[in-house]
Amino acid sequence: MHKITLICSSHRESGHCNVRELLRILQELEPDTIFEEVRPTDCTSHNKFILEGRAVTAYRMFKSFQRVPIDQFDMPPHLRAVMDSVLKYVSATSPEYLALGQEHDSAVLLQGFTYLNSLACERVMTRMSEIEERTSNYSGDQSLIRALGMWREFTQRRDAAMVSNIYKYCRENTFDTGLFLVGAAHRGGVAEAIKQYASAEAELVEWTFGLGRDRQR
Repeated sequence: MHKITLICSSHRESGHCNVRELLRILQELEPDTIFEEVRPTDCTSHNKFILEGRAVTAYRMFKSFQRVPIDQFDMPPHLRAVMDSVLKYVSATSPEYLALGQEHDSAVLLQGFTYLNSLACERVMTRMSEIEERTSNYSGDQSLIRALGMWREFTQRRDAAMVSNIYKYCRENTFDTGLFLVGAAHRGGVAEAIKQYASAEAELVEWTFGLGRDRQR
């Protein structure tokens, strides 16, 4: 059975969420296969500029391992821009949403990966998602409602595809200890996709979620 740990990250450095700390986690877990949230065509820029890519590249100095890029989705034209318009509207409309965003950013800065892999982070992101949907629906603005729906559908398909690619790799390759590095915003969708695959292929992968006392199996 393949053993894989899901580690939530951020794509940019902020305080204790930095390359050095992620490298320390990699050295502690010692994966021999690392699944990365990156498209194969973007690996060069990913390794130079993205937190996870830089940390994984540095890990190569300590251990030989296999890197597996598993993202395959191109962002549809203008989708990022229309989603930004939703976030701008929700931030301006909901004081709770704005406060939660500030709380999240502060926790990432001060606690780094400990927070990003905690139940506290999961709760904050779940609540922010609820406020996005409620505020967009209450606005009555069909363009906002459609934009959020398009974003959610795209993200769900993307998360499911990344997990599918991991299971495909596990069927075709042998390794002992793996690690899946993914942005914290994907945790809910990835966990749901894993649940669906795990029920059908329970003997293929043993998953571990997170770090420390909030660690779940």
